[in-house]
Amino acid sequence: MAQVERICADIEALKAITQPAQGGITRPGFSAEYRLGADYMKMRMHEAGLAVREDSIGNIYGRLSGTCPDAPVILSGSHLDTVINAGAYDGIVGVVCALEAARMLQENGHKLRHSYEVVGTIEEEGTTFGQVVMGSKFMTGLLDEAAAAAFTDARGRSFAQVAAGYRVEGCCPARRARDEVAAVLELHDEQGPHLEAAGADAGIVGAIVAMSQLTVEITGFSGHAGTVPMGMRRDAMAAAAEIISGLTRFTETLEHPATATVGCLTLHPGAANCIPGGCTFRVDVRSGSRETADRVIENLNALCRRSEETRGVTVTIVEDSRQDAIRMDEKLQAVLWDACHELGLKAMNIDSGAGHDSMVFAPYWPTAMLFLPCRDGVSHNPAEYVSPQALVNGADVLYKAIIEIDKMEDQNHGRTSKSEHERQ
Repeated sequence: MAQVERICADIEALKAITQPAQGGITRPGFSAEYRLGADYMKMRMHEAGLAVREDSIGNIYGRLSGTCPDAPVILSGSHLDTVINAGAYDGIVGVVCALEAARMLQENGHKLRHSYEVVGTIEEEGTTFGQVVMGSKFMTGLLDEAAAAAFTDARGRSFAQVAAGYRVEGCCPARRARDEVAAVLELHDEQGPHLEAAGADAGIVGAIVAMSQLTVEITGFSGHAGTVPMGMRRDAMAAAAEIISGLTRFTETLEHPATATVGCLTLHPGAANCIPGGCTFRVDVRSGSRETADRVIENLNALCRRSEETRGVTVTIVEDSRQDAIRMDEKLQAVLWDACHELGLKAMNIDSGAGHDSMVFAPYWPTAMLFLPCRDGVSHNPAEYVSPQALVNGADVLYKAIIEIDKMEDQNHGRTSKSEHERQ
């Protein structure tokens, strides 16, 4: 069984490494504080007997060598960076529990054929350059230094300038070939309320949801708030309110779950005594089904066209980003189910409504995700919390899954798994 004291000690140590924050943690990728956090984990990897290295983008690795050094590695971990004023668990639990699994393998005298690597990725949150999952994109070749040349941070520094100041001597290339990795396991707090509400110990992720972000710009006509009759107005805010409320009602009625969120809205001219002549807002649409996400977008378009007719405004919609649902590897999901079953843990199927490094890894390498319940579903907040028992459960599942994956690879993925009924 995993040792909770070691896991919690690592979390508390990383929690203390932060820029000034209002009760939470701020450790953006490439910052001085991030360097301290990465160096701390490298030290802990070294203490655990792992071979430690860092790549050219800043991802860190701790390697437990297998008996067949040429075999592809089993990889597990998550990100070490945080959003502004974050909690202590998002991403971090995946790295410290993966490290604990490495300790358990050694302490129990288990010799793997495949090497096992613990990874801590950089800039998953996109806080520094506004580019999410940068570390994993460099690992898979979706990004390189030429493609990142146009990125700048809040101080106007180029990616090249920041990377040159952060990079350590003797770093290895970030890009890894497809045949270098046999499997990726990412453990993460759920960042939502479903596991806790169901009384589940773990969630086996089937997919990372389809996502789209859209910008809606409404052009009406400004006027005096006290002199223009209500029926004669071309009020951009009134149009936006109808569109947003209609989109919310539609999304709530869908058979397949989806979310539609307006988290950013700007009014022009923005005075209390002036009718808004312009309104711009951004919509975030997510669903485990790309078809369902597209239905939400179709409804948004219909609502905008209706508002043009009834409110006399002009509406433009731009889809800024679009991603299809990313499915996790079914064989690896079965491994996680079996590990939970052996440990007597209650597991459930779940989709991830948030983006993760795994959405980059999954099209490139066989990948699976394990979610742990977090209190009240709170994430990206100082109140974020994962219980010590949940952390132990997660490390124990990783330990058993790594051993099974090692056997699977020896048998060319051949296995006899428990039935779906047994796993549920």
